[in-house]
Amino acid sequence: MAREQLGVCAEANLHGDFLLLNAIDGQEVFLRQQLAQIPALVSQLADHFSEAMLTGVVAIGASYWDTLYPEARPAGLLPFPVLESSELLMPASAFDLLLQIRSDRQDVNYLVAQQLYQLLAPAVELVEQMRGFRYLDGRDLTGFIDAPEAVRGRKRRELALLTTAQEPQFAAGSYLHLQRFRHDLKRWQLLPVSAQQAIIGRNKSDGQWLPLVQLEADCHSLCFFQDKNRNQPLPLLTQNMPFADLKQQGLLWLSYSSDSTAFETFIRQRLGVGELQADGYDRLLDYCQADLGAAFFAPSVSFLEQYERR
Repeated sequence: MAREQLGVCAEANLHGDFLLLNAIDGQEVFLRQQLAQIPALVSQLADHFSEAMLTGVVAIGASYWDTLYPEARPAGLLPFPVLESSELLMPASAFDLLLQIRSDRQDVNYLVAQQLYQLLAPAVELVEQMRGFRYLDGRDLTGFIDAPEAVRGRKRRELALLTTAQEPQFAAGSYLHLQRFRHDLKRWQLLPVSAQQAIIGRNKSDGQWLPLVQLEADCHSLCFFQDKNRNQPLPLLTQNMPFADLKQQGLLWLSYSSDSTAFETFIRQRLGVGELQADGYDRLLDYCQADLGAAFFAPSVSFLEQYERR
């Protein structure tokens, strides 16, 4: 039975580090061997720092997959979707590898990031390191609860992990999409709470839906559903984390899914080019701008170990 990477379905942590890496040409054999060691190394460090609730994920970029694992490719692994509306653009980027490290201790994150990078360093270059943190009681920097209806326990596995029936070779793997949004908090904070709630579609205090008579068709929260009646939520397991300093603030948006099409449906809804978004684009995008977007696949531990020596 395939074993998933434990960080895919892990519950929220206080701190997150995200390393975007590009591989040096000709290092595929070395990288396959090193990547296969990462889950065991993270597990050992998680045992050592047991109070930190450490988890990690290694994911391979859509454009690099065939170079690293030419013998097999997840059926739905595609580059980040390039979609344009008349007013908005979601930029697409290509990175070879993503390392996600989360725990309740920033010092542990640093130590793990250092060790994982050293493990891969002869064969990769670090393009960017991003840090996220838990804000208040799980809120975005807009002040609203992030994913107030997020599923728990086994339901997370059902959303995120491929089954043997779907793709036998990639069971317990997950399609991963990453975006980085920069918020214009000065403009956002000038809005009255009632206007903010109309844009999000929820109460700011508790995350509950606004009454149907007040719900705008282009509100942010409806983008997560396949129908306007909120009966069919998109199968996305999000692990978002805010990032901030005194100059810039925003959100690192990560979603895992067993459905390779779910993220594109979501982004179409946001841009107003989806079938259900004839009323317009997600109005939250007037106050935040994506500057990075990339597609990855997080294979199972079993897959990494199986291809270690090939």
